[in-house]
Amino acid sequence: MANQQQSLIVTAALCRLYINNVVYRVTTDVSVNNDIGVNSVNGINSPYPQEIYTGGTNIVKGSASVVRTRNSGGLQATGAVQLFNNLGATNYSSLRLEDRSTGETIWSVPKAQISNIRENVSKKGIYQISFEFVGQILYYPLDLS
Repeated sequence: MANQQQSLIVTAALCRLYINNVVYRVTTDVSVNNDIGVNSVNGINSPYPQEIYTGGTNIVKGSASVVRTRNSGGLQATGAVQLFNNLGATNYSSLRLEDRSTGETIWSVPKAQISNIRENVSKKGIYQISFEFVGQILYYPLDLS
């Protein structure tokens, strides 16, 4: 029973991150926040909302941490980061998280901008690249079918 239950759970080892439809070899951490712009209206002298409505700013934000491998070209090789001589032409990147065992797309952000990149390597450590992104729309599996 434990083996069957374990096969139903998506784990980090079963996820694969695609940046511009190129799989990033080693991804250690991915998070996404989809703020769909829900607001509330409070009544006079009431601590509880009287109405919940949508209509605010819908924005997708997230972050990822990946490991830099030798001769990979880093984020520039995927097209997520422009070359230094072409910084003015920053374009959108597509990000997609996939379940490795089933091939199901867990979520997809077809138009995202990489907004903050941090690179860290410590003595006898692993070269870690962390980046944040801001996207327009977050698609879930049923949105893509």
